[in-house]
Amino acid sequence: MAWAASLSHAVRKGFRTERVFADPWTLARAVLAVAVGAVIGWATGNVLATTMMSVGTFICGIGTLLTPMRHRFVNALVMALAFSCAVALGVVVQPLHWYFLIVLAPVAFLGGLWWALGRAVGIRAYLVVIGLLITADISPGLSAGFDMTKWIAAGCALTVLAQLLPPYGRRYAAQRRKLADVYGFLASYARKEAEAVGTARPASVSFSAARSALGLLPQFARPAAAPLYGLLGEAERIRRTFYAEQGAKGVPYRAVAEALEAIARTVASGRPGKVPDECLRELAAWRGPLAESLLPKISEAQRLADLSVDLRRGDRPAPHEEVSALYSGAGPLSGGVRRLTAALRPGDPLFRHAVRVGVGTTVAEAAGRAVGDFWGHGLPAHGFWAALTTMLVLFPDYEHTFARGISRPIGTIAGGFVAWGLLQYHWGHGALAVAVVVFAVLSFTLLRTGQHVLNVVLTAWLVFLIHNIGTPEGPVAFGRPADTVLGALIAMVIFLLLPTWHHRHVPVLLARWLRLQARLLPVVLTGYSDVAAVDRAGLETLRTSVRRVHEELNEAIGKLAHEPRSHRGRWSEAELRRIMAGVNDLNHATALLAEHLPDREDEVVPELAEFAAPVGDHLAALSDAAGGGEPVRPGALREVFDLLSVSSGLAWLGDPESADGVSRVRARALSSCLGLVTAIESLTGGLDAAAGQPHGRGRTRHASGTAA
Repeated sequence: MAWAASLSHAVRKGFRTERVFADPWTLARAVLAVAVGAVIGWATGNVLATTMMSVGTFICGIGTLLTPMRHRFVNALVMALAFSCAVALGVVVQPLHWYFLIVLAPVAFLGGLWWALGRAVGIRAYLVVIGLLITADISPGLSAGFDMTKWIAAGCALTVLAQLLPPYGRRYAAQRRKLADVYGFLASYARKEAEAVGTARPASVSFSAARSALGLLPQFARPAAAPLYGLLGEAERIRRTFYAEQGAKGVPYRAVAEALEAIARTVASGRPGKVPDECLRELAAWRGPLAESLLPKISEAQRLADLSVDLRRGDRPAPHEEVSALYSGAGPLSGGVRRLTAALRPGDPLFRHAVRVGVGTTVAEAAGRAVGDFWGHGLPAHGFWAALTTMLVLFPDYEHTFARGISRPIGTIAGGFVAWGLLQYHWGHGALAVAVVVFAVLSFTLLRTGQHVLNVVLTAWLVFLIHNIGTPEGPVAFGRPADTVLGALIAMVIFLLLPTWHHRHVPVLLARWLRLQARLLPVVLTGYSDVAAVDRAGLETLRTSVRRVHEELNEAIGKLAHEPRSHRGRWSEAELRRIMAGVNDLNHATALLAEHLPDREDEVVPELAEFAAPVGDHLAALSDAAGGGEPVRPGALREVFDLLSVSSGLAWLGDPESADGVSRVRARALSSCLGLVTAIESLTGGLDAAAGQPHGRGRTRHASGTAA
C-alpha cells in the first residue's frame, strides 16, 4: 500500500501543470538570439548553421531562464563557454566509440555533484554534460564535428550578446529579490501573529537563500552592495526579536507588517514603498519593551532600503560592517569549493546522487548504443537521447525522480507523433528557420509548466531539427520516444538500486544538529560571564551552521510523506512530531539566550557559565542517542540545573538596589535558562519514549508537512 500511495502521488505531481513563466525580457532575449541565428543560417544558405546555431542558442537560452544568481551577462558567458567546451570535447572523444563510456562516467558524476551549489546550477551542469553527449554520438568526424562545434559556439555567442541589450534593470537584481522575499516573509509572519495563527517559529529558509545570493557577489562588488548586507543583518535582528518576544501582548502587528511590506517593495522595485498613515500613527503611539527593541530596527531597515534604491560604487559608507565582514573572508569561489568538497563525503546524500547520475547516465548511453548497434532499432550508434533522459530524470530525491520519470516519457511520445506529422511535408530552408523560432518561443515559454507539457514541444522541435540534417524521419520520430522510455526506466531503476531514503537520513541530521547545539550553547552560556567573553563573529558562524542543518532536517522530514518506505523509519509520525516539537522549543530557548547576551557590565550573570559544561555534555549524549546509541535518562539535566541554580546563587533574585528588590537581569536569565532546560528535557523525553517503542512494522505513515 505504501508503494501504491507513493506512486499515486508521483503520478499526480508529474502531471501537475504549473503556470510559471520566465521574466518577459529574459525570454525575449533568449528568443531573439535564436531568431538571429536562424536568420544568419538562412541568409548563408547553410542548413547545418541554422540547426547547430539553434542548438547553441537554445541550450544557453535555457541557462539564462533558470534562476540567475549572478549578472545575466556573466551567467550567459559561463554557460556558453562551458557548453562550447563540452561540445568540442565530445567531438574529440567521438572516435573512441564504446570507450567513450570511460570518459562519460566521471563527467556525469561531476555534473551530479554540482547540485551542491543549488538546483539551477545542477540543471545547468546537466545541460553541459548533454552537450558532450550530443557531439560524442552524432559527430561525423573531427573535421565535420568541429564545423558543428563552430556553429554551436556561434549560437552560444549570440545568446551572450543578447544579454547586453536593454532594459538593464537594477544592479544585484537576484540579491534584491531574495532580500525582498525575506522582508515579505517577516511581514507575513507579523500578519499571522495579528490573526493569532502564528503557531510556528519564524523560519530561516528565505534568510539562507538571501545569504547564499549575497555570498555569490565577488569581493570587489561588495562595498557598493553594503546596504544590501545591512538589510540582511537588520532582517536577522528583526526575526530574532520576533523569535524572542513571541506571544507579546499589545503589539500592533498589522502596522508592523505594513512597514515590513513597504521595505520589501522598496528593495524589489527600487521605488520607495509607502506605509499607510494610519499604520504610521499606530507605530508612533506604540510603547513598551518590544517597541523599544523593534522600532529602531525597522527604521534602520527602511533607511538601508532607501540607500539601496540607487547604489553607486563606493559613494556611501558601508553600513553594518560586521554584516559585510561575514563575507569578507569567503568569496564565491572558495565558498563553492567548500560546498563541493562537503558533498564529496560518501555519507552525504548529494554524493549518492552524483553516483546515481554517473552510473545511470553511463548505463543509459550503453543501452542506447546497444539498441542501435546490436539489435538494429532506433538510430545506429546513437545513445545520447536515452542518456540525457536518464540524467534529466534523476533528481536527488525519490519524489521528483519518479514524477519526472513518469511524465517525461508521456510528453515525449506525444511530441514524437507531432514531429512525425510535421515531417510528412517538405520544409524548405526558410520554413525551417521560421519553425526553429516558433518552437523556441514555445519551449522557452513552457519551460517551467511541467515535463509532460514541455516535452511535447521540445521533442517535436529536436526531432524536426535532427531530421533536417539528414536523418530519416521514422527512426527519429519513433526512436526518440522509445529512447526516452528506456532512459526514464533506467533512471528509476538506478534510484531504487542506489536510493536516498530520507527516513534513514532524518536521525543522522538530528544527531548532527544536536552536536552543533552541544558546541553552540556552552558558548552562549559562557557569554554571560563577561561582556567580552564571546567572539560575536564566531558565534554567528556557529548559529548559521545550526540553522542550515535545521533547515536540512525540516526539508528531509517534509519528503517523508511521499517515500514508499517511510513507514520503516525509526520514528512514527507521532514520535517524530514530539521530537521536532522539542527541537523547535530548543531553537527558541537558544535564541532567547543569545538575543539577551550582555552588552553592559550590569547585565552580566556569571552563574550561567557554570551550567555550560552540563548542557554541552547532555546534548552530546542526546546526539549519540539520536544516532542510535544509548538513550538518555529524562530528568537528569533538570536535577543538575536545580542543584547548580541553588549552589551557584542563580536562583537568588534579590537586589537591594532595584526599586522592587528584584534583579530583573537575573530573573530573566533564570527564566531563560529554565526554558532551555525544559526544552532539552522535552526533547530527551521524546527520544527516550521513541527508543522504547518497537520499530518498523505497524508504524503510521508520515503526514505531509510534519514538523515543517
